[in-house]
Formats: sequence, structure tokens, C-alpha cells
Amino acid sequence: MTRTIMTMSKGILYIGAITACLASTPALAQIRVEISPPAAYIATATPVYYEGRPSYWYGNQWHYRDGRSWRTYREEPAHLREYRGRHEDRRHYYGRAHEGGYRHR
Repeated sequence: MTRTIMTMSKGILYIGAITACLASTPALAQIRVEISPPAAYIATATPVYYEGRPSYWYGNQWHYRDGRSWRTYREEPAHLREYRGRHEDRRHYYGRAHEGGYRHR
């Protein structure tokens, strides 16, 4: 009797494990893509302070630092939109031009 119960228990466990594997949701990729301003951009850009933290306009979105990671506003806050409308990008590019000289961008 005990042997029959053990065999049935194993069978139920195996069926349960197989069912769980087949019914599980597909695995998601373990890669997290973060779009954040590069360090060279941060070094040359003037931050715009919103909600007490510096924000940067990069890649047509506003980004801000949250601890060790970057966050992006899903919708552009009105204050930042107004700021962007009043100010143009005033950074300068001092890299080499195609002609071999340096140019102002």
C-alpha cells in the first residue's frame, strides 16, 4: 500500500512539474537598455533644474539622475517644455571638421 502511494505521488509530482513548465510564460530577455546622456554631453550641457534635480535634454527627451541610474520623463513637463522653447542649445562643438580644420556648430 505504501509503495503504491509513493508511486502515485511521484507520478503526480512529475505531471505537475511538466505542466508548470509548459504553462509558464515565455522568458523575457535579461538585457536592460537604458538611454542616458553620455558623460561628454553632461560635461558640456547646462542642466535645467526641475523638481529639485538637474534635467538634461538629450535624444528629444528630458533625462534626470535618480541615484546611480537615469530616468526619463514619459511626458515632457510644462516647465521644461517652456524652457526648451525659450532657450536654444548653446553648447559648442570643437571637433575636427571634414576639411581638416575646426568649426563652430
